[in-house]
Amino acid sequence: MSTDIRSDIEGMKAEVQRIGFIFAMRAEGQGLIDRLGLTEQGRLDPDLPACWVSGRVEGGSSGRDLEVAIVFAGEDPYHGCDRIGTLPATMAAYLLCRRFRPDLLVNAGTCGGFQREGASIGAVYVGGGDFLFHDRRIPLPEFEAFGIGRIPAIVDEPMRMALGAESGIISTGDSFAPTAEEQSFFERERVTCKEMEAASLASLSRDLGVHFLAVKAVTDLVDHPEPEASAFARNLNRVSQILVERLINLLEWMKVRE
Repeated sequence: MSTDIRSDIEGMKAEVQRIGFIFAMRAEGQGLIDRLGLTEQGRLDPDLPACWVSGRVEGGSSGRDLEVAIVFAGEDPYHGCDRIGTLPATMAAYLLCRRFRPDLLVNAGTCGGFQREGASIGAVYVGGGDFLFHDRRIPLPEFEAFGIGRIPAIVDEPMRMALGAESGIISTGDSFAPTAEEQSFFERERVTCKEMEAASLASLSRDLGVHFLAVKAVTDLVDHPEPEASAFARNLNRVSQILVERLINLLEWMKVRE
């Protein structure tokens, strides 16, 4: 993995041979595992529940093969649910990067969207502008900017078109339901997607010198009268299927030789 992070990703496609995907929830990524026929590899660390799968995506006569791995933070043994949020995602991604050595790390998953920024249920976005943290409020001069993050998102236009995604600002936090202060932050920063991993993983990728992409599909609308939790539960499976189709499109595009 290069430690030199380029100011753009022109020509990145030719560099990428190993792609790592990280999903917060097994339900979001199982469809991609099934479509690609990847093999379970077990835990990444014997003391942590983070688990991964891997395999080769054949390029065929006109393409090139890709090595693909998918990681999940795993099920929490104390609460019986997926370990969602920034800390489990960052730990799992770090372990994957050390074990698998991806050229590109893709944080794929679902998110809450904002109608005022044009989002709708099932819409797919790739992180653009800056990745932000909306719940790291540190009112100290030397730490305030660090808390917000503003980690540049580098979007390759042909890649975005291959995904069939729009570009939008993604903001990350560790709570599902936003506070009034966070709602003001979303409006002020013109946030399109609210979720629980991307900015943290963008920061890790920057430290490791790994190309990073966040792809998010909208399950619920934050600025809509229906409670987010009920919309999320109702739409999770359908929207996850949409997301998988877009990720397949990305892999098909990546396989084609320049």
